[in-house]
Amino acid sequence: MTLTIPELIAGDEQGFSHALLGILDGIAPAATSALHALAQGDRASFERILAPTVPLARHLFSAPTQYYKAGIVFLAWLNGHQKHFTLLGGMQSARSLTHYSEAFRLADEAGLLNNADVAAERMWLLAKMHGI
Repeated sequence: MTLTIPELIAGDEQGFSHALLGILDGIAPAATSALHALAQGDRASFERILAPTVPLARHLFSAPTQYYKAGIVFLAWLNGHQKHFTLLGGMQSARSLTHYSEAFRLADEAGLLNNADVAAERMWLLAKMHGI
């Protein structure tokens, strides 16, 4: 049985949680609200808040999984947390423009883009850099 991101974060009856998952940085705004709801005992709100982030998490962690960090850095760049989209060893090229375009779409659908204009401009720059 594969657990979803909300189930992994919420934990089991003994309190064991996988809340230090790599995706938390990419979904921080939603995770903050969801964890607050969970702390208040509102499991339904917790799951409702995190549900839109599940497709994005699955996409970023798609095979080859070890390249998920490129997607996390991509989201940070889209949201203006860094001035560039460059990783050590050129690892930003580990994923395709198609992959990043889908991540952009899913992040938007999950409400994880801080400033839609900045994110759209940066996505346009990335596409332009790839000749589109």
